[in-house]
Amino acid sequence: MGMTIDPTDFEKGFKALTEKALPETISKGLFKAGSQLIIDAIEEQPYVPFDEGHLRGSGKVTKAEVSEAAVEVNAGFNKEYAARWHELTPEEDAKINWSLPGSGRKYLESKMLRYKDDYMKIVAKHIQNVLDKGGA
Repeated sequence: MGMTIDPTDFEKGFKALTEKALPETISKGLFKAGSQLIIDAIEEQPYVPFDEGHLRGSGKVTKAEVSEAAVEVNAGFNKEYAARWHELTPEEDAKINWSLPGSGRKYLESKMLRYKDDYMKIVAKHIQNVLDKGGA
């Protein structure tokens, strides 16, 4: 008794994985990584500055997607003054008496540089978990 393997089933499944499921899975992983970036910006120095709680409360992921042109995640704080605090020069930062000690400039960028590998691992782990379960 022999066994016949039809490669067309594999080809169909692989095509579906690469064209639809994988980009969706990567997007979900990017969303999780962006969410972790927001948490890190709030919980680790330099902290997101307090402004009666409004700036910290505005953190969110607004986009996480994969297209032929780009892999993109937009995460941040959307109060109109968020960028101004983030982009202070070191000299300007030194003159501010932050209401929360440990707050300061580059509260997002510093985490992206410090944890970039960890954020990529979040995406990779999400993909691995989906593959282990057999689909998106």
